[in-house]
Parts: sequence; structure tokens; C-alpha cells
Amino acid sequence: MEINCVYKTDCQSGLKKIKDESVDLIFTDPPYYQNRARDIKGLKNHKDVVTEFKFDGYASEDEYLQFIENVLSECYRVAKNGASGYLWCGDDFVSYINRIVAKTGFQFRKVIHWHKTNPFPAIHTRKMFANSMELLVHFSKGSPKTWNHKQVNEMHNFIEAPICMGKERKKHQTQKPLKVCIPFIEISSNENDLILDPFMGSGTTAVAALITNRNFVGFEIEDDYCKIIDGRFKEFLLQNKLPNNKKPKIK
Repeated sequence: MEINCVYKTDCQSGLKKIKDESVDLIFTDPPYYQNRARDIKGLKNHKDVVTEFKFDGYASEDEYLQFIENVLSECYRVAKNGASGYLWCGDDFVSYINRIVAKTGFQFRKVIHWHKTNPFPAIHTRKMFANSMELLVHFSKGSPKTWNHKQVNEMHNFIEAPICMGKERKKHQTQKPLKVCIPFIEISSNENDLILDPFMGSGTTAVAALITNRNFVGFEIEDDYCKIIDGRFKEFLLQNKLPNNKKPKIK
């Protein structure tokens, strides 16, 4: 399997093609299961709900959680000893994710809180607070081998930053800002390391890897998202020269 590629396939099939203990860091944002949104009139399609609804077809939360467990089991196989992992999740599923992390062999380390300084406003008629927090679960395969300590005030499990805006923003509901992702990639990997993202989405992990001189491999099954990723690669290559063996691509 080539590196610096996003493969247009489902991650469960793609992960099986990655060699054992070959990945230095896992950084991913899987689709969230938000079946409960069906119970609130009009909520499913409202922009203040951070969600992807591809998993509405699952009959139960148990099936969704089994899917996440299957993916993390493969991630454990391909991760090197000492590799770290970061997985985004909603506040209503973090306890489940923590248990799955441990069940698949990883060590749970910490929950990191991202406070969105410009969340979509809550609609007062629904009597709900604005969704201004998202969680990032940090885990590792054994004790982390790489830990590039930053300034003390940058090593908190809390980060404040706006959601993607301006030129960085693409047509992806749950796109994570580079400003939020890059610090953790720098802390838990070194230059030329290999980063895995089973759910590439808008390609933020891949772009962050390019910016920080890391390698990446990942999967994305949605055509529209692959087009977004390809566009971001072209934007990067317009401003940066890379040797042919480092140029990112969709396959």
C-alpha cells in the first residue's frame, strides 16, 4: 500500500491491506451516531447539530459501537508499539469510546476538550444550549514512544479555537480546523512518521501531515469528500514543491 494516498474505499476493507505495526500515529474523526436526533422535530437537518447521518441505517447503537470496535481493532494491529491515537467523538458517546479503546488493547490516556469559540447558535424554541464543545480521545499502544513536549500552557487537555471559517472551510459538515489538529500531531509524531486516518472526510489529517512533513494513509468512501480532498491537495501543491514520491493523491 502506497503512502501519501487517500484510498477511495471503506476503511474496514482498506485497513486489512496495511502491514502489522507500521503506523506511528492514528488521528481520525469517525462519523457520529446521532439516532436521537430523529426524536426532535427538524433537528436532523439543522446546522447546529454536528453529525453525519450515514449511520442512520444502523438498527441500534450497539451495531454502531461494534463497527467502531472493529475499526479500532484493526488500528491496534497496524499501530507500532508506542504509537498514539486520537479519535473525535461527541459528548454522549465518549464513555463508550473509552471502553472500546481499552477493549481493543489500547491504553486510554485522556479526553481533550475543544471549545468552539464561534459555535452555531442554539435555537431558543428547542430549549437547548449551543453545541460549543467537542471531545478528542487520546489513547496509545503501550506507553507513548513519541512525546514532543510544547510550552506548558500548550499541554492542557483543553483547546479553544473557532470552527473552520473563510478559505479553509470546505463543504463538509464536521470539518476540523488545522489549528486544532496540528498541535496533537506534532506532539505525538515526528517528521516522516506515518499517520493513519480511516475516516478522511475533508482530508484535514492528510493536509496537516503535509504541512508538518509527515506521511499519511487513509480511506474515504464518499465521492463528494474525495473531491474535496483532491482539491485541497491541489491547493497545497500550488504553494509547495514536493518530490514525486511525496505528492499526495487519491486512489
